[in-house]
Amino acid sequence: MWGDGLSHIPHIDMTRHHIENEVKSFWDKCFLKVGSNTIYSTLVLVRLLLEAAKLQCSIKEVAENPDSDSVFKRIEHATLDLIKKAFELHIRKLFHTTGDYFKRGKVTLAFDETYEEYFGRMENAWIWGYKPKKGSTGCFKFLVLSIVKNNRRYVLGAVPVYIGYNKEQTVMEMLRFAEQFVKIKAVLFDKGFYSAKVVKELESRKVGYVILVPKNKKTKKYLEQKGNTFEHIMKTRDKYNKYELKFKVKVARDVYEYDWIILTNLDYRNTTQLVNLYKKRWNIENIFRITDKIRIRTNSTDIVAKTLLFVIALVLYNLWQWFRLEIEGITLRKFTKFVLELLEKRIAVDKPPPLTSRKVSGVLLSAS
Repeated sequence: MWGDGLSHIPHIDMTRHHIENEVKSFWDKCFLKVGSNTIYSTLVLVRLLLEAAKLQCSIKEVAENPDSDSVFKRIEHATLDLIKKAFELHIRKLFHTTGDYFKRGKVTLAFDETYEEYFGRMENAWIWGYKPKKGSTGCFKFLVLSIVKNNRRYVLGAVPVYIGYNKEQTVMEMLRFAEQFVKIKAVLFDKGFYSAKVVKELESRKVGYVILVPKNKKTKKYLEQKGNTFEHIMKTRDKYNKYELKFKVKVARDVYEYDWIILTNLDYRNTTQLVNLYKKRWNIENIFRITDKIRIRTNSTDIVAKTLLFVIALVLYNLWQWFRLEIEGITLRKFTKFVLELLEKRIAVDKPPPLTSRKVSGVLLSAS
């Protein structure tokens, strides 16, 4: 079935898991009720999306029947809220199946932002000024939460973010959802999340955190002093007042040829071990690198369409994380191809036979 050196796979009956239903279910849950006169079934539309994912191209490049207009016409019935709820339901079902695996102990999570380049005029608040690729004029940005220290590194949350969004509120909402399924040992952040408001919220929820501190005139002084633990003051303000917050920073000098300044509430005496924990955060960047290989591209500036196509790649990634321990050597792209094959078989089975003749009042009529 697979080729490419995976001839050992067929002895496992993967169809018993009905993976194609998981993708179809996610897609269905993203939309308001669609009329019964819809021309193309969900299975046909999802097959088209997976074909684009497999080839790393846009829907327009692979769409014939249905065409890309039909796909985006269906996407008009989606909303950001429904996409969010559909992904949360996907996570619930995933943990219902594999949840026992995570009862063994606490897990490490990481937040990060990923970008999709944009070429064109800066039209709305969803388009950021950061230019991830040469020639781009901006980007769309997504905030992602993932397990990063475990054999099953599931993505637990993903939301699009607009310019000026409330970072600390969004982070805490995503963590509250994750806490329904896992016990958290620590949450890892890069320096883009170095914020007194973010840290204050984490402290109030008693969540363990490890945040890389940006180096500046104020923070570099810790590297020049003796010791590796220092009181660190961060200034912030609310609607009415300015105030100072006191936290703890750890310094790890010349670890992996770098001087680290880390803000944390974890009790690590050995700062090298703390750095090793922080380095697990790079696994979420590996997730972005891997899922980029099945990202469905679109020139649309509609944030709903952008989000839906981005999150579909994460659903496939999560299902692959589940199955890759059962099938050794299966890559995400090959897994996507496998799901596509299952969809094609389902479509062939569900398709009614061609009408060649029919009876009316006992008389046999030719369909021609």
